[in-house]
Amino acid sequence: MGIFGKSEAKPEPIPEKPSAPVPVPKPAAATAPPATTPAVARVSVIGARARLKGDITGDDDVVVEGTVEGQIRISRELRVAQGGRVLASVHAASVVVSGEVVGNCTASQRIELLATAKLTGDIRAPRIAIAEGAVFRGKSEMGRVEAPRQEKPAAAAP
Repeated sequence: MGIFGKSEAKPEPIPEKPSAPVPVPKPAAATAPPATTPAVARVSVIGARARLKGDITGDDDVVVEGTVEGQIRISRELRVAQGGRVLASVHAASVVVSGEVVGNCTASQRIELLATAKLTGDIRAPRIAIAEGAVFRGKSEMGRVEAPRQEKPAAAAP
């Protein structure tokens, strides 16, 4: 007799293992990456204590926290952080300014001046946004921006 007056139950028999092996799913084989992998957003940062003189060109986003003097030509976004300073002409897909820019800015998509921005120069882009508090001195032109033309050398006369 058990503790609570019940008779002890017989344990259930353990089922026998099946004679056929149970199939185990195999891990998926590694596949080769597609021929064209999606572009991973890369960012180049010019640090707060850095001072760069010269031209910047490339296909990455660029964030300027320090100082840049020269010319900037990128196919992606340029961000001038608060405290950043750009003394250059700028050509980019989009330009977002929180710091200071002295020079003309051309963007194929947009130019945005945030409340802490100071920009001295002409701006040209299809979309322009200037926040209350931003300082802007120059001309603005909204409209489609075409890529700069590469001039071909004149052919020599025979």
